[in-house]
Amino acid sequence: MAFWNKKNKAKNTVNPETEEPDIHQEDSLEKPIEDNTMTESQDISGISDSAVQAGVIDGIDLNKQEKLHSVNRKDQKRLVRECCESAMENDRQIGEAKKEYEKITSRLTDIQKIDRISGNERKELTDICKNIINLVNERNRYKNRSMTITEAQMRKFEPYEEELVDEIKKMYNAETYQKAIENDISNLNKEKQLLYSEQKEIFEKQNSLKSMAKVLSLLIVSLFVLFIVIYYALEVDMTFPYLGTVLLAAISATVIFVEANKNKHDMLLNDRKVNKAVGLMNRVKIKYVNNVNMLSYNCEKYGVKSAKDFESKWNEYCKMKEYERRFRENTEKLNFNSECLTTMLRENDVADSDIWVSQAIAIVDDREMVEIRHELNKGRQKLRERIEYNEKIKADTVQQIDELIQQYPDMQKELFDIVKEYSVVG
Repeated sequence: MAFWNKKNKAKNTVNPETEEPDIHQEDSLEKPIEDNTMTESQDISGISDSAVQAGVIDGIDLNKQEKLHSVNRKDQKRLVRECCESAMENDRQIGEAKKEYEKITSRLTDIQKIDRISGNERKELTDICKNIINLVNERNRYKNRSMTITEAQMRKFEPYEEELVDEIKKMYNAETYQKAIENDISNLNKEKQLLYSEQKEIFEKQNSLKSMAKVLSLLIVSLFVLFIVIYYALEVDMTFPYLGTVLLAAISATVIFVEANKNKHDMLLNDRKVNKAVGLMNRVKIKYVNNVNMLSYNCEKYGVKSAKDFESKWNEYCKMKEYERRFRENTEKLNFNSECLTTMLRENDVADSDIWVSQAIAIVDDREMVEIRHELNKGRQKLRERIEYNEKIKADTVQQIDELIQQYPDMQKELFDIVKEYSVVG
């Protein structure tokens, strides 16, 4: 199987200029970051112990491959193909792990380069990072700020932003005017009811005069009849009684006439007052309906319930606009400082400078940097374990392919062709 190993060695060998050295050459690989990493033997042994414990399920050792046994010649080809596919999967896993390993190593190297920055340049770097941290914290406060105004309300206000202050004043005036109109309507209604009561009293007075006139007329006629009967029966002089009765009739008629004319005049005056009150009521009703319609339209137009609600939402709108303005300024400052940070790191040959924008606190706080370095080392240890595991499994698989080919010497050419096929594809 020399050709398989040669092919895959060529594929897995890291370009010294661009990629990581082979995993078995860890001494040379560790040199750039030797001061910042833990002892390799301790790391690997710690991971291996945990891997052994985690690699057993129901008594089955997941880290050990079982031997394949063919039952006939046809089955031999299938087993070889399965082993080749398994080896290719191991190569793929090793390749992915080495790429990730290279990224972590690059980040650890970047940490060393950042730590080596000193002097005024270090002070400038620290100031930039502090600016980024403060801006991010300020940005988070903006994001977490609770606002009662909705996006829909914002959209309603935006087209009329310049005139909203005047509109709020108009709505307050309209509400005050509406209350005044309601009071006018109430007063006019009371006055109208009072006029109707006076009108009723005048009608009652007029009816009383009519009744009085009838009674007096009947009384005077009765007296005249009585006087005639007495005159003829007793032949008594009834001149004075006649004159007295005529005088009474004249006085009564005069009083009734004067009162009737007064009631008629009062009735006309009352009618004029009622008409005036009704006219005023109609005009006030028109003003009231128009004012209510205007208020209803403006409330619908601006999405508010009242002038007080209008003012409250306007204040929230102003706060939101101020928040948006500050957020934009924050974004501009954050972008500027982020660009300054990445530029300075690139000037110091930091490979992945963009990632430090979100980890600026680690440049300022040594404890955060130690934590990041620790996490990267832990990840790299896991990748070493993954690479070693797949290389071991691949070696066992290659050995098993050799054993399968040796079982049927007359099929070696066919089986070699299968292995070459996967070698070319791989």
